[in-house]
Amino acid sequence: MNQKIITFLIASLFAITLQAQQKVTVKVNYGDKKPTETFQVNWQEGMTALLAVQSCANVTTHSIKDYIFVRTINDISTVIGEKAWYYSVNNEKTGMLAFRYLLKPNDTIEWMYKKDVCSNKDQKQECEK
Repeated sequence: MNQKIITFLIASLFAITLQAQQKVTVKVNYGDKKPTETFQVNWQEGMTALLAVQSCANVTTHSIKDYIFVRTINDISTVIGEKAWYYSVNNEKTGMLAFRYLLKPNDTIEWMYKKDVCSNKDQKQECEK
């Protein structure tokens, strides 16, 4: 009985240690505004792409109904119709808003300040891909 308890405790400590060592990489690409920054943050269960960037940068958001959009990262703000913040995970589009996308250990999230393709109604279809 004691052996089972000790084995369980060791396994639990090992799992906690592994989780504590797991990281995600957050890159913030400011376009032509300033140099790209890269951060390592501790991954945790339930971490979203939005929570990851909020853990290493000054981020403001705005809500529209049930949606949350990133407005500003480290003083670089969205300009509707011109530039906006987009993200990818492991160099791929996710098709989800950042507050809903759950990260896995060792993921790399890149936030990019680039041409706003979602605000213009004519470009809406490209945004939804």
